[in-house]
Amino acid sequence: MIHASLPMRRTRRWAALASLLLAATAGPALAQSMILPEGMTIQLETRQELSSKSARVGDPVELAVAKPVTIGGVTLIPAGSPAVGEVSRARDNGLLGRSGKLDIKVSTVKAGGIDVPVRGERNAKGKSGTLGAVGAGILFLPLAVIIRGKDVKLPSGTLFEVYVDREVNIGSNAAPAAPGVTAPYEGREAPTSIKTIDPNQALGS
Repeated sequence: MIHASLPMRRTRRWAALASLLLAATAGPALAQSMILPEGMTIQLETRQELSSKSARVGDPVELAVAKPVTIGGVTLIPAGSPAVGEVSRARDNGLLGRSGKLDIKVSTVKAGGIDVPVRGERNAKGKSGTLGAVGAGILFLPLAVIIRGKDVKLPSGTLFEVYVDREVNIGSNAAPAAPGVTAPYEGREAPTSIKTIDPNQALGS
């Protein structure tokens, strides 16, 4: 049997002690970065085309995190993580100039095995069919974005933002951030960027 020399055993002991000290000092910082604060912005994207003409209230909407949510170099929610959304209102373009409407409600975003509650509702409204109606445009409102168009159509890859509704401890789901990571999505085209406003912040601030 071959025994390790005394200097080698001492070296291993010092290496083990150094590892323990490093873990002890890094632990509090990592634990702090695992907290997802209330009000933090999460950018989502649609992964299906939606239309007020075919959508029905209660229809599930396929959504995903568009870019990683990171704090202090630690990824709390990776890009591509799914979000739970559904159609909360859908109205097709009708007679007498009635415009189409489409509302999407998002309740939670998945962070590993944890459901992160979010707030923010994204509203879409079609352009009126009456003579002299204002052309297409975007109007920013708290909890909503109104898109004016004859029939509301949201292409796959439409971006919008939601906000963490309350502080959440992600725990062991956190991981070191990987630069340049994007959501794996085949057939992805240039997205339509749309901004929402946090209702807890004063307009114009």
